[in-house]
Parts: sequence; C-alpha cells; structure tokens
Amino acid sequence: MRGFLTFLVFISVIFFPWPLTAVLSLASSFLIPFLPLAVGLFSDTLYYTSGLPLFTLCGSLATGAVLFVRSRLKTGSIGR
Repeated sequence: MRGFLTFLVFISVIFFPWPLTAVLSLASSFLIPFLPLAVGLFSDTLYYTSGLPLFTLCGSLATGAVLFVRSRLKTGSIGR
C-alpha cells in the first residue's frame, strides 16, 4: 500500500496539476511522513527554475507539520 501511494504521488507530479499532487502528498504523508519533502525535491528537480525552490520549501513545511502532528498523536493524553 505504501509503495503504491508513493508511486501514485510521484506519477501525479508528471501527469496531474500541482493542487492534486499536493492533496495526494498530504493525504499519504500520514503513512509516509517524508513523502512531501521527497515529492518537493523531485518536482523542483524536474521543473527546474533559477528562482527559489518553492516545492521543496513547501514539502519541508508539510513534513515538519506532519511530524509534529504525529508526535502529538503518539503521546496523546486521552488514555491517561
């Protein structure tokens, strides 16, 4: 399942518009936390511009947010 999600997100970078890729990347990031960063690096490499690496920055922000949320969910205070 994780391999298929990773393959689907990387293929969506090539074939689909960026909002769909962003949604797929964020949705699958709860299973694979570093996927938004990897997709951002891939899309910035694929569509190279001489400016700011925007997709990599957005991917790193999304990865940081997902890791923060996952750490808070693992230490939840509901069971105490």
